[in-house]
Amino acid sequence: MHLPEVRQAIPVLHAYLRECILDGTLEPGTKLSQVALAEQLGVSRTPLREVLRMLQEEGLVEIEPNQRTRVAGLDPQELDELYASRILLETLALSVSIESFGPDDAKRAKSLLTTMRTSARKGDVRAWFAAHREFHRMMYTAVGEGLQRQLCAYADRSTRYIRIYQLAEPTDWQRDGDAEHQAILDAVVAHDRPTAVAGLAHHLARTAARVLADCAPSYRIRAVTHALALIEQRVLTGA
Repeated sequence: MHLPEVRQAIPVLHAYLRECILDGTLEPGTKLSQVALAEQLGVSRTPLREVLRMLQEEGLVEIEPNQRTRVAGLDPQELDELYASRILLETLALSVSIESFGPDDAKRAKSLLTTMRTSARKGDVRAWFAAHREFHRMMYTAVGEGLQRQLCAYADRSTRYIRIYQLAEPTDWQRDGDAEHQAILDAVVAHDRPTAVAGLAHHLARTAARVLADCAPSYRIRAVTHALALIEQRVLTGA
């Protein structure tokens, strides 16, 4: 990586290190030496320090009082609350967007599901995540840019947790999610709001529960349970 100017280096370096953390290349607890990283990436320590500060604000790294930096550990409560937030916000965005979902959207979403299945069979995790991110994004295209940015940020932070699921179930991690994605899409294409909203909420809740079962089996899920109950109540009452 060649990053000759500080102003250019910061966004590129931030994106690179962020992706390495999210996709598991830099595992939780990994120590990050500023000297070693700066030398390896060919940058000065000035932009690197700024990038690490940005990653700290995102909760992806921890900087100790002695300035030692490490990749943040997996926090079950964070995962619980992260997926609870996704359940509430993504179902809202889907509910707002479903009526504007047209034939071209359906064609594109079906193509993304095919890409996800093909990528899963080939073990191409990067391609699967790209298609998965775009599929979920298509469920809420009618909401404003501010909410879309927030939803994308939550989805990105979920990546490192989904990788736990994939590593724990290398042969069939895609199976349940594939069926759920298809059911959500079918409901969206039919403009069946209650079924689509409930399907999305349960899909996110199941993913969170599955990851927590691997990384924190003794953790009692709270936030996701409450978020799911709120959605189910709204679906039942038609609110």
